[in-house]
Amino acid sequence: MRASYYHGNRTFRTGSAAMPAPGATEALLRVRRVGICGTDLHIYQGHLDHRISAGGIIGHEVFADVMTAPIGSGFVEGDRVVVEPVLFCGTCNACRMGATYLCRSLKVLGVDAPGGMQEYWTVPADRLLKVPDSVSDEDAALIEPLAVATHDVAQADVKDGNTVVVFGGGPIGSLIALVCRHRGARVKVVEINPHRIQILNRLGLETIGPGEDVVSLVNEWTLGDGADVAFEVSGDAAAARLVTDVVRVWGTVSIIAIHASPVPMNLYAMFARELKMHASRLYTRAAWIEAIRLVSTGAVIPGPLVSRVISLDDLQKGMEEALGGGPVMKVLVAFSA
Repeated sequence: MRASYYHGNRTFRTGSAAMPAPGATEALLRVRRVGICGTDLHIYQGHLDHRISAGGIIGHEVFADVMTAPIGSGFVEGDRVVVEPVLFCGTCNACRMGATYLCRSLKVLGVDAPGGMQEYWTVPADRLLKVPDSVSDEDAALIEPLAVATHDVAQADVKDGNTVVVFGGGPIGSLIALVCRHRGARVKVVEINPHRIQILNRLGLETIGPGEDVVSLVNEWTLGDGADVAFEVSGDAAAARLVTDVVRVWGTVSIIAIHASPVPMNLYAMFARELKMHASRLYTRAAWIEAIRLVSTGAVIPGPLVSRVISLDDLQKGMEEALGGGPVMKVLVAFSA
């Protein structure tokens, strides 16, 4: 079989690999689709070299078919599945609190352990969730980022009638906006990429584009009150500086993006309006179940976010395109049947 290996220095190379043999508690998967996400781009740029070594296999947004599974696991050959790529100890304080995705010994498949950028992959069976046959392959491949979004929105406690500002209209920001809209919120997305703005508008989402005064527009939109919730999903220092300025008294600021270095924030606004700020990382199992429900019922259709479907051999090119800031929203790697 074939797999793509990370070699550091912004380099991925596809080569041969031995067929994996599943352990007693593992399922053998035939990988169908893998998404390229922001974490993968951080890996590509060398920001996570302390977690993934040369020769590692990335890929944590995985949709696959079950080839074999342990008896009694609830999975059989042919099941369509997605992979919750979180390994945890179950005994540390975070795990005992129920925050297994924040485990002290957390390992993420595709980062700290081999991921899905390979034709066949062995995964603990308890990390799998079934995907209904009614869900398309492209929609199924975006269930992992949708689980991120459902977790983020739940953490921020977005309600019907809320006003929400999302800084960053990439895949996660777009999905957060769609989930918020499904909850009955009014949403504006701050984005500078013209291609992404077009996609957001086609999805019926209102945008604040490049050169526009975000604070003034939000104040006008909310009659001077400020938004109920603001999400920082852009990873841009300028957006982080603005995020507290657009939120109302007792409002909520949610930090989603990975900022590789410290950034300035307006903490006076935090103090003056008694804002709540929190961060959201990864997801609970409940967030995955909600994501699958939203897709399978048609409440949120993520497939239109897909800009490119490429082969494993083109992973290097796909990384470059995704990082280039051009006409790209979401890139998927497809494996032949």
